[in-house]
Amino acid sequence: MDTSTSVDTHHEPHAHDAAHEHHELGWWRKYIFSTDHKVIGIQYGLCGLTFLFFGFCLMMVMRWQLAYPGQALPVIGKWLPHIFGAGSMPDGKMTADFYNSLGAMHGTIMIFAGVVPLAFAAFGNFVVPLQIGAPDMTFPKVNAASFWAFGVGGVIMMISF
Repeated sequence: MDTSTSVDTHHEPHAHDAAHEHHELGWWRKYIFSTDHKVIGIQYGLCGLTFLFFGFCLMMVMRWQLAYPGQALPVIGKWLPHIFGAGSMPDGKMTADFYNSLGAMHGTIMIFAGVVPLAFAAFGNFVVPLQIGAPDMTFPKVNAASFWAFGVGGVIMMISF
């Protein structure tokens, strides 16, 4: 006696062919407002390098003042009094107080906006999840928000002096 029953079932997929495809993210969403730990690590790296470049430019202005005391800075000496104020750079020549403030800002920018974010944030965001085998950081949106807080804070620090 045969006790098995055969049931004919429908085996075709019910969804459309494009239902499982995801659309490509735009450039802004993929690289600027990303929550991917690798992209955020690259963002920290590029932002840190930008701050390092700005700190390097401050150092070059200070070196020019040491090499040629009392002389106006070439090319940018005309614009700096408009940017920093005529009291800090009269006739494109640097005052002693402005030199001291450039030294303080150079050190602050190079350490807190350049070296530390490159060493810990960029490297840590990019490598640590790969080392431990995690697909992403624990809180990716908080990670992205911390990058944007760092960037905004660095810009505010640079324009505040």
